[in-house]
Amino acid sequence: MRIGYVRVSTGEQADTDALEQQTTRVEKAGAVLIFSDVESGRSDKRTEFNKMLAMCKQGKATELVVTRIDRLARSVITIHRTLVTLEECGVKLIVLDAPVDTSSPFGWFSVNQMAGLAEFESRLLSNRIRHGLNYFREQKKASPRPPFGYQRVDEKYAPDMTVHDSGKTHWEIALDIIDYFLLALSTLRNTAQYVLEKYGISWTAAGLKYWMTNPVLQGDTVYNVRGNLNAPHKWERHQDTHQALISKTKYKNILNKLEENKTKYSYGNNKNSNKEQLPLVDQIICGDCGYKCFCLKRKWATYRIRCKKRDNLGDSFCKNRTSTYLEHVMSVADAALAARYQEIQKYTVDNLSSQEEDDPELIARQEQLKALRSLPPNPIIQNAIEQTLLDIQALKQRKVVAKQVNAELVKMLAICFTDQEYWSGLSWTDKRTIYRELIDYVKVLNGEVLEIKLLV
Repeated sequence: MRIGYVRVSTGEQADTDALEQQTTRVEKAGAVLIFSDVESGRSDKRTEFNKMLAMCKQGKATELVVTRIDRLARSVITIHRTLVTLEECGVKLIVLDAPVDTSSPFGWFSVNQMAGLAEFESRLLSNRIRHGLNYFREQKKASPRPPFGYQRVDEKYAPDMTVHDSGKTHWEIALDIIDYFLLALSTLRNTAQYVLEKYGISWTAAGLKYWMTNPVLQGDTVYNVRGNLNAPHKWERHQDTHQALISKTKYKNILNKLEENKTKYSYGNNKNSNKEQLPLVDQIICGDCGYKCFCLKRKWATYRIRCKKRDNLGDSFCKNRTSTYLEHVMSVADAALAARYQEIQKYTVDNLSSQEEDDPELIARQEQLKALRSLPPNPIIQNAIEQTLLDIQALKQRKVVAKQVNAELVKMLAICFTDQEYWSGLSWTDKRTIYRELIDYVKVLNGEVLEIKLLV
């Protein structure tokens, strides 16, 4: 099978239609399945890139098409490692902008030279960005995304005097939030509920905590916070650069109140890395607000699934009032997986072929493409043609993916869901691992399971 890989950085995607252009070119080169990432080429943790490599290692691909070698990566080491992997798996690499035969010594040398140039260009860009950031910091400029209560004026922090629907300015609301939190009986959770009910502004307890401890509110400009949120000693801090929302004394009172809140179930309480790992819990989402759920264990060993955000913000935010029992969720999930296994047992290539030929959505897109191509050419018509081509490609890709029935997965389903005694005897830890392989998410609402999305 000939597959393709396309990639753009976030900046490239924002400014151009580079991803669509790459996809069209790779598709025209004969790729029947295309993996795409919108991420930096310096990262080795790209989701679709690693899926593409996994497919090559499984022997499901014979050729890989890219437009340029730097689409694979912008690191000499990563490109070299990828080339070695492709060679070991017997996958031929096709580079559209620089046709080379990587099986020959000269072709191998040429590709590695191109990899070096790609990394050199990436390092130059990083160097320019670093110099720009240093200048930004030397000028003590405000972040493009100032915290609530502030706005950016002449690249500096200033009180946000935008009038809210309540009639108060955002600056006044920020002051009100701080004052409410410092009341004797207030907690992070009921403060978040107060803000939602009075101003319609949604905040989690953790988000409220980080906002109140943001140095910007104390009149300071701070850098290097990203990735170091809980490591203030790594921040670069410039004091008294703008008007403060809270005084140093009030900030100390906030810290004392936050410490007190740890015993009032407001945030981060009773965290234990050794606690029992329950199946499905981190895959369950609320059917009302879409937020992740957690499991509340009672003394009599009942496991109840509740919405995290409703627990923080109350009934005003989420209507998922009734807990769903974990055992009920697991039984519904088991039934869905058993039914899916029965479907796979009846699966045939002939059925898939007829389904593809008769797919009404695909036929409609192809008819739409014919109609567009018959019209007089202009930029709007051309854009519509390109979008329709992408839609057709996406539909075909889904069909190709549907045909890739994993033999190991079928074996797993057969073992687990044809022998109920075996499945019932598995520990929750083992079931947790299997559920994570087979289930994407479970949606629950008021004691019932609304939807189960399977990965097979």
